Amino acid sequence: MNNRINALNRQKATAYIIYFLTFGIMMLVGTFRDLEIDKALFNYQNSFAYFMEQYGMLPQNILKLCAYSALIASYHKVDDALDIAQSLAPFIARLREVRALRAIYFVLHHLIYASFVYSAFIGSNEFLNALLTPSAGGNLQDILVDAGVSKAVAIALWTVVRLSLVALAVFLFSRINKDALKAFELMAIAGIIAYEGIELIILLKDIFHRIRFREMIAFSHGLVDENGWTHRGDADIPREWINDTSFKAFTRWYKIGADYGVYSEPTSFPSGHTAAGSFVMLLPLLAGKFKNAEKWFLPSFAISFAYLLTLGITRLIRGAHYMTDVASAAIIMFTLMLIITAVLNSIERYSQKRLRKNND
Repeated sequence: MNNRINALNRQKATAYIIYFLTFGIMMLVGTFRDLEIDKALFNYQNSFAYFMEQYGMLPQNILKLCAYSALIASYHKVDDALDIAQSLAPFIARLREVRALRAIYFVLHHLIYASFVYSAFIGSNEFLNALLTPSAGGNLQDILVDAGVSKAVAIALWTVVRLSLVALAVFLFSRINKDALKAFELMAIAGIIAYEGIELIILLKDIFHRIRFREMIAFSHGLVDENGWTHRGDADIPREWINDTSFKAFTRWYKIGADYGVYSEPTSFPSGHTAAGSFVMLLPLLAGKFKNAEKWFLPSFAISFAYLLTLGITRLIRGAHYMTDVASAAIIMFTLMLIITAVLNSIERYSQKRLRKNND
């Protein structure tokens, strides 16, 4: 057992060093060469980069559906939940003897369960919209209405599809063994908390106000709306346009940018797509929770890391971000996930220790 734990810890240390070293070097290099790197890689019509722009955020889009479905499948009875709470706060033992409070616990328990169901339902909408909108131009409800189906029928069918997806996800989670479900439960909580980290990315975007590379090209070549703001629409942006583009609005990542009243997307730093794609890194963290985890951690890390790095590079190719935008988002989000999972793992170990002590 100790050998397995030591092997897994070595793998984790190696993987995390590779992750932070890679994105740290990217951050350092980009600090001095951001603009030159984008000029070298820019290819706005690259089909793979366009595909990743449309679907690269799916790890975030599917998170709520999977996380809340796992919590529904693993949801504890009231007594189980109170046992865990009591291990952390012993005074709860006295409260459990009060009959009126047990009624409150019972109601609260079912309200929380209902909130999980509702959140999974909302998550199904996020996932299906992200999956359907780029290819079909809208969700199923919109497609049916455009096809002549009444709005009431379209809403009903869309609701059935979403509920069916939630039911399928809960069923699949409920079919896995108890130990695996427990691991999914903890990582679901970690994912839900980390999901709020996207707000930090949005806040930083608003603070730094950095102009996207492609917006400067668009403005320099007349891709603007009637108000003079940049508007790319469906227009092509050839590489050759770089040669006569004014990049005066470019700023280093650590400086506050200005949109000059013409740039409609001063939201380059950090990369939202990379932040959303970073949720794929929950997979190796989840793999590390299983028995024989040393067999699964490195493959899951390699796949997740490759996905995130590929997504980041395609953001440069599309001219949507700079290297420091991508690196900063990857560093911020994975650091947040590591902190959250470390805290949750500590709470889990402590509660288990207290439960064993109380039982003895």
